[in-house]
Amino acid sequence: MMNALLILLPVLIGLALIAAAAWEFMTWRSRFANWSSGMATSLGAVKVRGDVGPHLAYEYNIDGTQYEGRSSYMKDNVPDKGESVRIYYDPSDPNNSEWYDGGMHNFFMVGAGVIGILILWLALG
Repeated sequence: MMNALLILLPVLIGLALIAAAAWEFMTWRSRFANWSSGMATSLGAVKVRGDVGPHLAYEYNIDGTQYEGRSSYMKDNVPDKGESVRIYYDPSDPNNSEWYDGGMHNFFMVGAGVIGILILWLALG
């Protein structure tokens, strides 16, 4: 019974990591399919409680109204204060925005998938 558990648990963890990476890959960009894109001005890096890396804060103007946003994921390097960045925002609620450039987000997504495959290989190999 214990041997079966020692094999089953890593297999489930590996499959969960692979599934999470695949789901994120399939849905991340489609989240913005109905959003508009625009330019924002970087406010620089901000620290978010609980995260080890910085997030990007930015401000943008939609139809004469000023908004501020923050990336929902960490980045190794964020644009300097005052630089222009491309953002996506929900036209029905411009307060809802995201800066997306792929970088670190793709790294975590691919990393989770690779770790999941490695766990499966070790558990089943």
